This record gives sequence, C-alpha cells and structure tokens, in this order.
Amino acid sequence: MNLPGVMVAINDRGRLLAVVAITAAAAWATDSIAWGLVVGLGIAIAYFALQYRQFLRWSERPLTQPGTPDRGWRIAAYRVYRSIRSGRDRSRMLLRSLRAMQRTAEAVPDGWAMVRRSGEIEDFNRAAGRLLGLSPHDRGQNILSLVRDPSAGALLRGDSDTEIVEIAAPADNTRRIELRRIVIDDDRKLIVVRDITELNRALTMRQDFVANVSHELRTPLTVIVGYLEQSGDADPATLRAILPRLVSPVQRMQALVDDLLTLTQLESGGMPGESDIEYVDVAQMLQPIAADARGLSGGRHELTLQADKHLRIRGVPGELHSAFANLITNAVRYSPHGGDIEVRWFDGPDGPRFEVRDQGMGIAPEHLTRLTERFYRIDLAQSSVRGGTGLGLAIVKHVLRRHGSVLQVESELGKGSLFFCEFPDALGEVEIRGIERSGP
Repeated sequence: MNLPGVMVAINDRGRLLAVVAITAAAAWATDSIAWGLVVGLGIAIAYFALQYRQFLRWSERPLTQPGTPDRGWRIAAYRVYRSIRSGRDRSRMLLRSLRAMQRTAEAVPDGWAMVRRSGEIEDFNRAAGRLLGLSPHDRGQNILSLVRDPSAGALLRGDSDTEIVEIAAPADNTRRIELRRIVIDDDRKLIVVRDITELNRALTMRQDFVANVSHELRTPLTVIVGYLEQSGDADPATLRAILPRLVSPVQRMQALVDDLLTLTQLESGGMPGESDIEYVDVAQMLQPIAADARGLSGGRHELTLQADKHLRIRGVPGELHSAFANLITNAVRYSPHGGDIEVRWFDGPDGPRFEVRDQGMGIAPEHLTRLTERFYRIDLAQSSVRGGTGLGLAIVKHVLRRHGSVLQVESELGKGSLFFCEFPDALGEVEIRGIERSGP
C-alpha cells in the first residue's frame, strides 16, 4: 500500500483520520493497543520525515516552486519562496536603477568627480576623466596631486572666495575648463567639470565681430566727417568738388551693411521654401558676373569663363548669384597683375560643379580653415585690388550649406588657388544638356 500517495490525496483532517484508522486496524490485528499506537506513530513519523526531506531538497533551490504536498510544509515553503522572490525582484529593480543612473552619469557631457574632504577621489565619470586626465587607477588618489593649478587647488581645498574657477585642462592645455565645487555633506563634495573652450571662442568671435564692424564703419565715417567739416564755409565750387569724394566711403558703408544683413538672414533663416526655389540657369547668371569682374580687374587679368549653358540646378537665384560673385571677385582681388583666372561650370563626376582657379600667390595652410570666418582677411602686399567687406566667404559658406554643398579650397603658395563646390542634388533636381565656352 502506497501510504504517501494516499496522504497526498486527502487534506490535513483526512490524514489525521487515516492515521487513527490505521492505528485502530493495527491494534485490532495484533490484539494490542500499544502495538497499534506504535504502528500509527511510526507511519506518521515516516510521512513527516518524507515531507521534511522534500522540504530540505527544495531549500537547496528556493527559487523554484515548492513541491512538498503537505499543506503545513507547503505554506512554510511558500512564505520562504515569496520572501526570496520579493527580495530578488527588489534587488533587480535596484540594480536596473543603478545601471540607468550610471549610464546617465556617463552620458552627461559635463564631467563630475566625487571627492572626499581629505581630497581622495571616490568616483568620476568618463567626461571628467577626459578633461582632468584621470584614469580608473586614480580612484583613491588625492585630486590635489593630479590637478596642480593653484586656483583649482584653492577651490578644491575650500580656500577660494568663489565656487567656480577657470583653468587650462590638465589633459590638454589648448582647452579651457570650468571647475565648480558643490558641497554634498561634511565629508564629500562634488566637483563639476565643464569644457568652455567653444563658449570662450564664441564670445571672442562676438567681441571680434563688434570690433571689426566698428573698425570697418569708422574708416568711411572718418572720411565723410572730414569732408563735411571742410564744407562748413565752402563756396559752391568747393562743395561740388567734395561731393564726388563722398561717394566711395558711402558705397563702402552701404556694401558693409548689405553684406551684414545678407549674412544675418542666411544664418538665422531656415532652409529655402518651395516658393523661393526655381531652376537656375547658372551659365547665364555667370555672364554678367564675369563682366563685372573684368571691370574690377581693369585689364590686369585674363578671365575666361567655361560654362555648360544647359546645366541647371534648382536653388535660390539671389543666393547663388551672391556666392558665385564673391568667389570670382575674390580671385580678382588676390591675384597679381597678369595672372589668369578660370571660371568653370560643368557636370563633374560628383554632380554639377562650380570652380574658380587663379594663379595668385596662394594661401598658407594655417589660413585655409579660417577663410570663411567673418572679417577674416589674409593681408597680401602684392594683391592687385583692395576692398571688400571681409564677409564674402562667410556668405558663400552659408549659401552653399543651404543648397546642400560646401566650399572646398586647394591652394599652394606661389602657385595659386582653386575654390570649388559641387551640387550633387541641389534642392532636388538637376537638368543637363550641352557645353558653351566664352572668353574675355
């Protein structure tokens, strides 16, 4: 008879009645109540020993469902099981939160370092490691031995009158960083590290911009004021002689204001709207630009134009005219007498291409990356024509960006320069047919 199997199928009261029945049967069979009790008690002990053994086997893997059939043991096992599962779920949730916080801390572009009162580095993120030159082995090291700037040392020790200092980055002296101290408690403080190199550069550019605009306006204004002061008691003949001399400085001021307005519109405006875009006949547009450039040259250069008369792109005509005109007149301004200038508009391997090649003095490599900055000029004593507002290439850069292109420059000192841009898919579509050439 399979007693455990029978007991699995009955409840606690049933098991008690079964034990009593077996005891009575054993007492009747042996004609002895004592032997009946011994048999019944032995069966009960054997059953509970079996349950205890099953409970012990389950306790070796408490995260599995309890398998003991006895209600009392099962209730105890389920309590342990639920407690362990609940604790494990809380641990997993806490671990997920900690990992999310760690990923967030690492993703923050600003650096942070947790430092004890004694100066020991408790922890830091990747950005702080990059800006301060810290490695994982520096945890536990004194930060004052790693960041040796005097003002930073005063801030970290708490001897500074301010909570923010600016220093050169220990890992890269070309970059500037800002350190901010935040007290967490009596034993710990948070050091926030921020790279302010680009911010300083932007502030410097703004200051330079204001200074350059002031300088560019001051020169023609000085000329105008000087002539006006002379005209106070002048006779009509003198006034007639002075008036033509005011035209050039006034035109210079007007050109500067026009370029400033154009550049501001390009920088602040979004991409061109569909109503602003049309098919642009670039070859036809380049004809009057080339004629004006020859007039500016005054015969000192041989300017040739080679243009595909049926190669058209979709764009904003006024913006493209401004970009092409600036590139061509720049070639005239910075080429010596007698130098050839070649302007081409053709279908290149990477799409429609506009290029201006000159035989000027060339541009040193250190100037190439700054050519499109506002008011950035290269002073060349041999350049044939002076003038310009210093905003031309900045305008070119923004026009090309709005037309899906970028200005590229190849130059060698003493041999000339090549300025070019390609329009692989200018604002959507390109039309291509034949070629036309024209000379001076």
